[in-house]
Amino acid sequence: MWSRESVEWIDIELTSYCNIDCPGCFRQVKRSKVNNILDKDILTLKQIRKWVNKKNFPNCKLINFCGSIDEPTLHPEILDILTHFDGVNINISSNGSTKTKKFWSDLGSRKISVFFGIDGVDQKSLEKYRIGSNFKKVKENWRAFIASGGKATWQFIAFDHNEHLIDEAKALAKSEGFADFRLIYSHRNENNESKTIQRNEEQNIVCKYGEQNRIFISHTGVMLPCCFLNSEFLQTYATNEAFTDFQLLYENTGGILSNNLKYSEPDEILNGELFNSVIKSWTNKPISRCWTTCKQAKQDVFIGEQLK
Repeated sequence: MWSRESVEWIDIELTSYCNIDCPGCFRQVKRSKVNNILDKDILTLKQIRKWVNKKNFPNCKLINFCGSIDEPTLHPEILDILTHFDGVNINISSNGSTKTKKFWSDLGSRKISVFFGIDGVDQKSLEKYRIGSNFKKVKENWRAFIASGGKATWQFIAFDHNEHLIDEAKALAKSEGFADFRLIYSHRNENNESKTIQRNEEQNIVCKYGEQNRIFISHTGVMLPCCFLNSEFLQTYATNEAFTDFQLLYENTGGILSNNLKYSEPDEILNGELFNSVIKSWTNKPISRCWTTCKQAKQDVFIGEQLK
């Protein structure tokens, strides 16, 4: 299913840093287990140049900076990293409450795409979930980004507290020049108020990442079949404990030495025991995360709407 030649889309978790505290985020939900790895490490420009390039992934068309625990724009070398990927479609998922208007203007001039996480229409409604985010700053930043040519998407997670604001947010997004509005019904409900939509269950495992020729690279350098498995990996990485079937599989297939780009080549990982064992599990005893996410279809539901 996966090979160097088949990969077209790479999700990259650039750092372990974030500037806000969302209650449903893995950083908060599992903080007692993973606190020791938060706000510590980044993938360096040197590492990214070495690992993610045309030689290793000749058919890659999209780089998506979106991790389980990070805010990509906090990376100190983010602009140089974007330059490295000139000629490839780039998307950044961001809370938008970082850096300066000049920085965001520079981003926009590169004609990249940014998904701004904005779950409200003012400071009061935004910080209900995105604790620590500054609506005024986010607004200044999206305006600088859009004015310089960037493609902006307003990404809105639906909750009990903000569902009545969806139409107002959509109207504001359109008036401010956003290209798209993306409504999310989250499968996560750790905060006990996320609005959910249950997808229809699949007859078999339908791997979302496999169908999209997509892979995930953690801020640690570990390469995984998908972002859904990253949360389990990070717990093992932080605690040196393995309890779930995937965590045990990760450890039993060589752990960090066999599955990390610091120690193995991309094709060695893609053709290695971990990736192959995950695929083989689908026909016998599927990895539990694969079963819940890609069989029972407990995934976020995205409803996109073009505004232009």
